[in-house]
Amino acid sequence: MKRIIMGTVFLAAGIIHFLKPGKFAGIVPSVVPFKTFIAYFTGLLEIIFGILLLAGKVRNRQLTAMQAFLWAVFPANVYMYTHQRQLGLSHLPKWALLGRLPLQKLMVDMLGDIKK
Repeated sequence: MKRIIMGTVFLAAGIIHFLKPGKFAGIVPSVVPFKTFIAYFTGLLEIIFGILLLAGKVRNRQLTAMQAFLWAVFPANVYMYTHQRQLGLSHLPKWALLGRLPLQKLMVDMLGDIKK
């Protein structure tokens, strides 16, 4: 069940990266160059991860890569929380942006439970 949940989350997030690349480019911390490329690239990785999980064709090293990916994009979630107003996210409650941070750990742990 965790494999299906995580596969769905990755696949949906990846597709949204391609539908709204500007939104995702905007949450990349300002010190990072090539924001639009990063938005598309991370979206592609999420789609690949989602397909692997949903197809049940995932190996331990791929799960480890997915966990590393989640930690690699964690700074974007922190950036969203700390730069809410500058990013035009004032319409979102501060608690919702803060709540995203522990979700990253939950997803990493779910992937760890899938490991064989």
